[in-house]
Formats: sequence, structure tokens, C-alpha cells
Amino acid sequence: MAAQHKLSPREQEVFLLLAKGRSQGRIQEELCIARSTATTHIHHVYQKLDVHSRQGLIDLVEKAEQSPDASLQG
Repeated sequence: MAAQHKLSPREQEVFLLLAKGRSQGRIQEELCIARSTATTHIHHVYQKLDVHSRQGLIDLVEKAEQSPDASLQG
């Protein structure tokens, strides 16, 4: 899924953390990045996946997992 939507390597890291339900603050801490950087990456991930919230992203991931040929890594 990440490759299909052309996520950068860092966006892929953020995507995986979001898919696990991590908050922006937790992502910021885990990746050792500034709050504004975390916000930017999250915004880009949402934009590229055409979702508007963490729940929308999680729903998209769950839908992809139900598909027999789905892959989160692309």
C-alpha cells in the first residue's frame, strides 16, 4: 500500500505508526522529530492515501488486510 501511494521512506514509517494507532506526540517521540515535522509527515500521508483522519487511515488498512492480495508494504 505504501509503495502504491508513493510514500517516502519517512512517510512509510509514519504510516505504519499511524496504522498502529499511535498519536502525533508518540510518533514525534519514536522518530525523534520535531512536532511540526511530524505534523507535516502525517498531513502528507493522509493526503497521499486520500483520508482525513487516523480512523480513516486505520479503516483503509483494515479494508486492505481483508483483501487477499493486500500488502501494507506495497
